[in-house]
Amino acid sequence: MSQMKPLKKPPGFKDPTIPIQMPPQPRKVNLPPSLYPQKKKRRSCCRRRRCCCCLIILILLLFLVAACGFLYLWFDPKLPVFHLRSLDFTKFNVTESQDGPKLNAQSTLGVELKNPNRELKIVYGETRVELKGENDVNMGEGKVSGFVQEKKSVKVVKFGLKSNEMLLYGESVGKMMKIGFKNKNLRVSADVSGAIGIGYKGWKSWKIGVRVSCGFLRLKQIENGATPKCRITLFNWFHLN
Repeated sequence: MSQMKPLKKPPGFKDPTIPIQMPPQPRKVNLPPSLYPQKKKRRSCCRRRRCCCCLIILILLLFLVAACGFLYLWFDPKLPVFHLRSLDFTKFNVTESQDGPKLNAQSTLGVELKNPNRELKIVYGETRVELKGENDVNMGEGKVSGFVQEKKSVKVVKFGLKSNEMLLYGESVGKMMKIGFKNKNLRVSADVSGAIGIGYKGWKSWKIGVRVSCGFLRLKQIENGATPKCRITLFNWFHLN
């Protein structure tokens, strides 16, 4: 019997016993040092830019502080001075009711404003005033629109005050108000609130809130010409005498 011939291998046949040869890795191209990324130099450039920006900001701040200091010394800004000038009642009645005594009052309150600045105007916003008696009794409220006070000037602002059917808690309070108003021993105080700023020629600053307290004076003291200096409060917490 003749020997059988081996079968022919099909096209594309790969013998699994033969190890697979990996293709050679490409050679690493050695670049010249000038073509490598320069990380350190970039970082140093960023640091220099930051330092320059900080230095410019610091110089601008110093310039701003110096300019503000120069303007402050040049203009020497001062707050206005307030005095309680006059108080005239056109109506004052304490009547009895089922709920208790009630107060009906009308008056005109004069507040003197002095601008001590030699170069700056004082700019006032809407200004309100409340007149109070003993035991914190509200004896009238009023307001005036905003206005501008010229430099080195004195101005008296008149407030029309009115109190309608103000309930007085307790008969003793009503009697005290009647007697005190009759003999002019009733103590009163005025609380003025608003906002003020400064102006120079056509320029005006922003306004800050102020509260001014005038009193506690007897009516006879006001009639005799007593004009005590009022106390100023800035930002509702900083007191100035």
